[in-house]
Amino acid sequence: MQFSLHSPNGGLKEAARIRDRVVRAEQLGYEGIYLGCSQLSTPEPFQILAVCAVATNRLKLGTAVTNMVYQDPTVLAGSAATLSDISDGRAVLGLGTGDGPVYAMGRRATRLKEFEEGVRTIRDVLRGGELVTPNNRVSVNYRVLPTPVYLSMEGPKGLRLAGRAADGVFLGSGVEPRAVSWALARIAEGAAEAGRSPDEIATLACGMVCIKEDGDEARQIVRRRLANRAHHNFQSTLETVPEEEMESIRKFMGAFDQSKPMEDRSDPALITDYLVRRFAIAGTPKECITRLEELADAGVKGVMLTPARRVYEETVEALAEKVMPAFGA
Repeated sequence: MQFSLHSPNGGLKEAARIRDRVVRAEQLGYEGIYLGCSQLSTPEPFQILAVCAVATNRLKLGTAVTNMVYQDPTVLAGSAATLSDISDGRAVLGLGTGDGPVYAMGRRATRLKEFEEGVRTIRDVLRGGELVTPNNRVSVNYRVLPTPVYLSMEGPKGLRLAGRAADGVFLGSGVEPRAVSWALARIAEGAAEAGRSPDEIATLACGMVCIKEDGDEARQIVRRRLANRAHHNFQSTLETVPEEEMESIRKFMGAFDQSKPMEDRSDPALITDYLVRRFAIAGTPKECITRLEELADAGVKGVMLTPARRVYEETVEALAEKVMPAFGA
Protein backbone atom coordinates (compact mmCIF):
# COMPACT_ATOMS: atom_id res chain seq x y z
CA MET A 1 0.00 0.00 0.00
CA GLN A 2 1.19 3.50 -0.85
CA PHE A 3 0.78 6.37 1.64
CA SER A 4 0.17 10.00 0.69
CA LEU A 5 -0.61 13.02 2.84
CA HIS A 6 -3.09 15.86 2.59
CA SER A 7 -1.44 18.92 4.11
CA PRO A 8 -3.07 22.03 5.56
CA ASN A 9 -2.53 25.05 3.31
CA GLY A 10 -3.14 28.36 5.07
CA GLY A 11 -1.62 31.01 7.30
CA LEU A 12 1.37 33.31 7.26
CA LYS A 13 4.73 32.08 5.96
CA GLU A 14 2.96 28.96 4.70
CA ALA A 15 5.27 28.37 1.73
CA ALA A 16 8.28 27.78 3.98
CA ARG A 17 6.28 25.64 6.42
CA ILE A 18 4.81 23.43 3.71
CA ARG A 19 8.19 23.13 1.96
CA ASP A 20 9.70 21.80 5.19
CA ARG A 21 6.79 19.38 5.65
CA VAL A 22 7.13 18.14 2.09
CA VAL A 23 10.88 17.60 2.41
CA ARG A 24 10.31 15.61 5.60
CA ALA A 25 7.54 13.55 3.97
CA GLU A 26 9.92 12.57 1.19
CA GLN A 27 12.57 11.56 3.72
CA LEU A 28 10.02 9.39 5.55
CA GLY A 29 8.99 7.46 2.43
CA TYR A 30 5.57 8.91 1.60
CA GLU A 31 4.46 8.64 -2.01
CA GLY A 32 2.89 12.08 -2.39
CA ILE A 33 1.57 15.19 -0.72
CA TYR A 34 -1.49 17.19 -1.76
CA LEU A 35 -2.64 20.70 -0.88
CA GLY A 36 -6.13 22.07 -0.56
CA CYS A 37 -7.30 25.06 -2.58
CA SER A 38 -9.74 27.49 -1.00
CA GLN A 39 -10.32 30.82 -2.70
CA LEU A 40 -8.86 33.65 -0.54
CA SER A 41 -8.54 31.30 2.45
CA THR A 42 -5.34 29.52 1.38
CA PRO A 43 -2.25 30.55 -0.60
CA GLU A 44 -2.37 29.70 -4.32
CA PRO A 45 -1.42 26.00 -4.34
CA PHE A 46 0.47 25.75 -7.62
CA GLN A 47 2.97 28.39 -6.50
CA ILE A 48 3.45 26.67 -3.14
CA LEU A 49 3.90 23.31 -4.86
CA ALA A 50 6.48 24.80 -7.23
CA VAL A 51 8.51 25.86 -4.18
CA CYS A 52 8.21 22.29 -2.89
CA ALA A 53 9.20 20.80 -6.25
CA VAL A 54 12.63 22.43 -6.28
CA ALA A 55 13.28 21.14 -2.73
CA THR A 56 12.43 17.48 -3.47
CA ASN A 57 13.29 14.77 -5.98
CA ARG A 58 10.77 11.95 -5.76
CA LEU A 59 7.50 12.93 -4.07
CA LYS A 60 4.31 13.40 -6.11
CA LEU A 61 2.91 16.92 -5.67
CA GLY A 62 -0.68 17.86 -6.33
CA THR A 63 -3.88 19.70 -5.52
CA ALA A 64 -6.64 18.06 -3.50
CA VAL A 65 -8.55 19.77 -4.79
CA THR A 66 -9.02 22.82 -6.98
CA ASN A 67 -12.00 23.58 -9.21
CA MET A 68 -13.10 25.03 -12.56
CA VAL A 69 -15.46 27.63 -11.12
CA TYR A 70 -12.81 30.35 -10.89
CA GLN A 71 -10.43 29.17 -13.63
CA ASP A 72 -10.99 28.01 -17.18
CA PRO A 73 -9.95 24.38 -17.79
CA THR A 74 -7.18 25.53 -20.14
CA VAL A 75 -5.73 27.77 -17.40
CA LEU A 76 -5.76 24.89 -14.91
CA ALA A 77 -4.11 22.66 -17.50
CA GLY A 78 -1.39 25.25 -18.03
CA SER A 79 -0.75 25.54 -14.30
CA ALA A 80 -0.52 21.76 -13.92
CA ALA A 81 1.75 21.45 -16.96
CA THR A 82 4.09 24.11 -15.61
CA LEU A 83 4.26 22.38 -12.20
CA SER A 84 4.95 19.10 -13.96
CA ASP A 85 7.82 20.71 -15.86
CA ILE A 86 9.30 22.22 -12.68
CA SER A 87 8.98 18.90 -10.81
CA ASP A 88 10.16 16.76 -13.74
CA GLY A 89 6.87 14.94 -14.12
CA ARG A 90 5.77 14.60 -10.48
CA ALA A 91 2.64 16.79 -10.64
CA VAL A 92 -0.94 15.57 -10.12
CA LEU A 93 -3.92 17.81 -10.88
CA GLY A 94 -6.71 17.08 -8.41
CA LEU A 95 -10.12 18.51 -9.28
CA GLY A 96 -13.58 18.76 -7.76
CA THR A 97 -16.78 20.43 -8.86
CA GLY A 98 -16.56 23.01 -6.06
CA ASP A 99 -17.54 23.06 -2.39
CA GLY A 100 -17.19 25.52 0.51
CA PRO A 101 -14.92 28.07 -1.22
CA VAL A 102 -17.39 28.23 -4.11
CA TYR A 103 -20.54 28.53 -2.02
CA ALA A 104 -18.94 31.11 0.29
CA MET A 105 -18.56 33.52 -2.63
CA GLY A 106 -22.07 33.02 -3.95
CA ARG A 107 -21.05 30.74 -6.82
CA ARG A 108 -22.35 27.30 -7.77
CA ALA A 109 -20.49 24.07 -8.27
CA THR A 110 -19.80 23.05 -11.86
CA ARG A 111 -22.53 20.81 -13.29
CA LEU A 112 -21.33 17.28 -13.98
CA LYS A 113 -21.83 17.52 -17.76
CA GLU A 114 -19.69 20.66 -18.01
CA PHE A 115 -17.24 19.26 -15.50
CA GLU A 116 -16.68 16.14 -17.61
CA GLU A 117 -16.15 18.28 -20.70
CA GLY A 118 -13.60 20.34 -18.77
CA VAL A 119 -11.78 17.24 -17.56
CA ARG A 120 -11.49 15.98 -21.12
CA THR A 121 -10.16 19.36 -22.27
CA ILE A 122 -7.55 19.36 -19.51
CA ARG A 123 -6.44 15.83 -20.27
CA ASP A 124 -6.08 16.72 -23.97
CA VAL A 125 -3.83 19.66 -23.06
CA LEU A 126 -1.79 17.61 -20.59
CA ARG A 127 -1.12 15.05 -23.29
CA GLY A 128 0.29 17.77 -25.52
CA GLY A 129 -2.66 17.51 -27.87
CA GLU A 130 -4.64 19.90 -30.01
CA LEU A 131 -7.80 21.64 -28.85
CA VAL A 132 -10.71 22.33 -31.13
CA THR A 133 -12.33 25.65 -30.21
CA PRO A 134 -15.38 27.36 -31.73
CA ASN A 135 -13.02 29.51 -33.80
CA ASN A 136 -10.06 27.33 -34.70
CA ARG A 137 -7.65 24.62 -33.61
CA VAL A 138 -5.19 25.47 -30.87
CA SER A 139 -1.95 23.57 -30.32
CA VAL A 140 0.10 23.51 -27.13
CA ASN A 141 3.38 25.21 -27.97
CA TYR A 142 5.54 24.27 -24.99
CA ARG A 143 6.81 21.07 -23.37
CA VAL A 144 4.07 19.13 -21.62
CA LEU A 145 4.98 16.12 -19.53
CA PRO A 146 2.30 13.48 -18.85
CA THR A 147 0.30 14.78 -15.88
CA PRO A 148 -2.48 12.68 -14.33
CA VAL A 149 -5.86 14.21 -13.53
CA TYR A 150 -7.51 12.93 -10.34
CA LEU A 151 -11.10 13.70 -9.41
CA SER A 152 -12.62 13.98 -5.94
CA MET A 153 -16.00 12.25 -6.16
CA GLU A 154 -18.51 10.74 -3.73
CA GLY A 155 -21.85 10.19 -5.49
CA PRO A 156 -22.62 7.45 -8.04
CA LYS A 157 -22.83 9.82 -11.02
CA GLY A 158 -19.54 11.50 -10.15
CA LEU A 159 -17.75 8.21 -9.58
CA ARG A 160 -18.96 6.87 -12.92
CA LEU A 161 -17.78 10.11 -14.54
CA ALA A 162 -14.35 9.53 -13.01
CA GLY A 163 -14.34 6.00 -14.40
CA ARG A 164 -15.00 7.39 -17.86
CA ALA A 165 -12.71 10.39 -17.89
CA ALA A 166 -10.08 10.52 -15.12
CA ASP A 167 -6.64 9.08 -14.48
CA GLY A 168 -7.33 8.68 -10.77
CA VAL A 169 -9.88 9.25 -8.02
CA PHE A 170 -9.71 10.63 -4.49
CA LEU A 171 -12.33 8.46 -2.80
CA GLY A 172 -14.31 10.78 -0.56
CA SER A 173 -16.46 7.83 0.52
CA GLY A 174 -14.13 7.36 3.47
CA VAL A 175 -11.99 4.53 4.79
CA GLU A 176 -14.63 1.92 5.63
CA PRO A 177 -14.30 -1.18 3.41
CA ARG A 178 -17.98 -1.48 2.43
CA ALA A 179 -18.19 2.14 1.33
CA VAL A 180 -14.90 1.90 -0.55
CA SER A 181 -15.99 -1.29 -2.34
CA TRP A 182 -19.22 0.45 -3.36
CA ALA A 183 -17.25 3.40 -4.77
CA LEU A 184 -14.83 1.14 -6.67
CA ALA A 185 -17.79 -0.64 -8.25
CA ARG A 186 -19.23 2.69 -9.50
CA ILE A 187 -15.86 3.65 -10.97
CA ALA A 188 -15.71 0.28 -12.73
CA GLU A 189 -19.17 0.92 -14.21
CA GLY A 190 -17.98 4.24 -15.64
CA ALA A 191 -14.83 2.66 -17.00
CA ALA A 192 -16.92 0.01 -18.77
CA GLU A 193 -19.06 2.74 -20.35
CA ALA A 194 -15.90 4.21 -21.89
CA GLY A 195 -14.37 0.87 -22.86
CA ARG A 196 -11.64 1.24 -20.25
CA SER A 197 -10.26 -1.16 -17.68
CA PRO A 198 -10.69 -0.10 -14.03
CA ASP A 199 -7.02 -0.97 -13.63
CA GLU A 200 -6.21 2.16 -15.66
CA ILE A 201 -7.63 4.35 -12.89
CA ALA A 202 -5.63 4.93 -9.73
CA THR A 203 -7.60 5.32 -6.50
CA LEU A 204 -6.69 6.79 -3.12
CA ALA A 205 -9.00 6.16 -0.17
CA CYS A 206 -9.18 9.42 1.79
CA GLY A 207 -9.69 10.03 5.48
CA MET A 208 -8.43 11.69 8.62
CA VAL A 209 -5.63 10.06 10.57
CA CYS A 210 -4.42 10.23 14.18
CA ILE A 211 -2.14 7.79 15.99
CA LYS A 212 -1.78 7.73 19.76
CA GLU A 213 -0.85 5.12 22.35
CA ASP A 214 -4.29 5.98 23.78
CA GLY A 215 -6.66 5.06 20.96
CA ASP A 216 -9.63 6.88 22.49
CA GLU A 217 -7.60 10.09 22.59
CA ALA A 218 -6.77 9.70 18.89
CA ARG A 219 -10.42 9.22 17.97
CA GLN A 220 -11.43 12.25 20.02
CA ILE A 221 -8.91 14.45 18.22
CA VAL A 222 -10.31 13.65 14.74
CA ARG A 223 -13.98 13.67 15.75
CA ARG A 224 -14.84 17.29 15.03
CA ARG A 225 -12.59 17.74 12.01
CA LEU A 226 -14.18 14.90 10.07
CA ALA A 227 -17.70 16.39 10.24
CA ASN A 228 -17.19 18.46 7.11
CA ARG A 229 -15.98 15.42 5.16
CA ALA A 230 -18.98 13.39 6.25
CA HIS A 231 -21.45 16.14 5.37
CA HIS A 232 -19.91 16.61 1.94
CA ASN A 233 -20.12 12.89 1.23
CA PHE A 234 -23.70 12.43 2.39
CA GLN A 235 -24.84 15.42 0.32
CA SER A 236 -23.92 13.30 -2.68
CA THR A 237 -25.43 9.99 -1.59
CA LEU A 238 -26.84 8.03 1.34
CA GLU A 239 -26.60 4.74 -0.55
CA THR A 240 -23.58 3.69 1.50
CA VAL A 241 -25.18 4.23 4.93
CA PRO A 242 -26.19 1.02 6.76
CA GLU A 243 -29.86 0.97 7.71
CA GLU A 244 -29.09 0.93 11.44
CA GLU A 245 -27.09 4.18 11.08
CA MET A 246 -29.56 6.06 8.88
CA GLU A 247 -31.47 7.87 11.63
CA SER A 248 -28.32 9.23 13.27
CA ILE A 249 -26.95 10.34 9.88
CA ARG A 250 -30.15 12.23 9.07
CA LYS A 251 -29.93 14.02 12.44
CA PHE A 252 -26.30 14.87 11.76
CA MET A 253 -27.10 16.25 8.29
CA GLY A 254 -30.07 18.26 9.51
CA ALA A 255 -28.07 20.02 12.22
CA PHE A 256 -24.94 20.72 10.16
CA ASP A 257 -24.19 24.47 9.75
CA GLN A 258 -22.01 25.24 6.72
CA SER A 259 -21.69 28.92 7.73
CA LYS A 260 -19.65 28.19 10.87
CA PRO A 261 -15.87 27.58 11.14
CA MET A 262 -14.77 24.12 10.03
CA GLU A 263 -14.65 22.45 13.46
CA ASP A 264 -17.83 24.07 14.77
CA ARG A 265 -20.25 23.04 12.04
CA SER A 266 -21.70 20.07 13.91
CA ASP A 267 -22.79 19.28 17.44
CA PRO A 268 -20.08 16.88 18.74
CA ALA A 269 -22.83 14.67 20.17
CA LEU A 270 -24.04 13.98 16.62
CA ILE A 271 -20.65 12.74 15.40
CA THR A 272 -21.12 9.06 16.09
CA ASP A 273 -18.59 6.26 16.39
CA TYR A 274 -19.78 5.12 12.95
CA LEU A 275 -18.75 8.47 11.43
CA VAL A 276 -15.35 8.27 13.12
CA ARG A 277 -14.75 4.79 11.72
CA ARG A 278 -16.15 5.73 8.32
CA PHE A 279 -13.98 8.81 7.78
CA ALA A 280 -10.87 8.30 9.92
CA ILE A 281 -8.03 5.91 10.64
CA ALA A 282 -7.57 6.75 14.31
CA GLY A 283 -6.32 4.77 17.28
CA THR A 284 -3.23 2.98 18.52
CA PRO A 285 -0.62 1.92 15.95
CA LYS A 286 -1.95 -1.66 16.09
CA GLU A 287 -5.55 -0.50 15.61
CA CYS A 288 -4.54 1.63 12.63
CA ILE A 289 -2.65 -1.25 11.03
CA THR A 290 -5.72 -3.47 11.39
CA ARG A 291 -7.94 -0.82 9.77
CA LEU A 292 -5.56 -0.42 6.84
CA GLU A 293 -5.28 -4.19 6.40
CA GLU A 294 -9.08 -4.27 6.04
CA LEU A 295 -8.84 -1.64 3.31
CA ALA A 296 -6.12 -3.60 1.54
CA ASP A 297 -8.37 -6.67 1.57
CA ALA A 298 -11.08 -4.52 -0.08
CA GLY A 299 -8.73 -3.74 -2.97
CA VAL A 300 -7.29 -0.42 -1.81
CA LYS A 301 -3.71 0.12 -3.00
CA GLY A 302 -3.21 3.68 -1.83
CA VAL A 303 -4.46 6.14 0.77
CA MET A 304 -4.35 9.91 1.17
CA LEU A 305 -4.56 10.71 4.87
CA THR A 306 -5.12 14.06 6.58
CA PRO A 307 -3.49 14.49 10.01
CA ALA A 308 -5.33 16.77 12.42
CA ARG A 309 -3.71 20.21 12.38
CA ARG A 310 -2.73 20.36 16.05
CA VAL A 311 -0.85 17.05 15.89
CA TYR A 312 0.23 17.20 12.25
CA GLU A 313 3.98 16.64 12.58
CA GLU A 314 3.55 14.12 15.38
CA THR A 315 1.09 12.09 13.29
CA VAL A 316 3.25 12.16 10.15
CA GLU A 317 6.19 10.79 12.12
CA ALA A 318 4.12 8.15 13.93
CA LEU A 319 2.47 6.95 10.72
CA ALA A 320 5.84 6.52 9.03
CA GLU A 321 7.54 4.89 12.01
CA LYS A 322 4.83 2.71 13.51
CA VAL A 323 2.34 1.89 10.72
CA MET A 324 3.81 2.13 7.23
CA PRO A 325 6.51 -0.51 7.77
CA ALA A 326 3.76 -3.10 8.21
CA PHE A 327 2.86 -2.50 4.56
CA GLY A 328 6.37 -2.45 3.15
CA ALA A 329 6.21 1.34 2.77
